[in-house]
Amino acid sequence: MKLAFRIRKIREFRDFSQEYVAEMLGVSQAAYLKMERNADKSKFSNLIKIASALNVSIAFMIDVKSDNFQSPMLDQEI
Repeated sequence: MKLAFRIRKIREFRDFSQEYVAEMLGVSQAAYLKMERNADKSKFSNLIKIASALNVSIAFMIDVKSDNFQSPMLDQEI
């Protein structure tokens, strides 16, 4: 599973809109959309910020081989 798809799925599982995550990151919705869609090419610092906004660990977020979104990691505080 590609990282961008995984980030979107985690965001949707959390029931977070792109606008909501963008607001948490202090960027426009368009800027967040670009970050989410180009996650495979994003700076690691941006991935850390996205993971924090989604309230998951960076390790869970970048585990692109996993399809499991029912993990206790989704309840983990960062």
